[in-house]
Amino acid sequence: MATFIKLEDSPMFQKQVRSLEQNTNELKDRCQKLYRGSLKYMQAIEEAYNGDNIFAESLESFGGGQDDPVSVSIGGPIMSKFVTAFRELATYKELLRSQVEHVLIDRLTQFLSIDLQDAKVIHP
Repeated sequence: MATFIKLEDSPMFQKQVRSLEQNTNELKDRCQKLYRGSLKYMQAIEEAYNGDNIFAESLESFGGGQDDPVSVSIGGPIMSKFVTAFRELATYKELLRSQVEHVLIDRLTQFLSIDLQDAKVIHP
């Protein structure tokens, strides 16, 4: 703090401070929009994950058995491959949802609640 002892409170300095505050507020607005969009995207991924699992279960109950003669006659072994594919897709969607939550949303929350607050200039 000692390096700022001789800092003059000039009109140019005040203009620079206001400019930095404006840029900070614009950054906050943009981050909040990204945060809201990320939450919506995370919810959509979760719904898609659930949909893939439900569909895989219905395929499996319809004809996914390997030993059942009826299942084999309607293409059970091929359906089993689809069941596996849908379960794998669901797994990737859950991983993506988790990454959006932890890498994006958690970091945005940290940035908005702590980092940007620390950057605010307090006026007398």
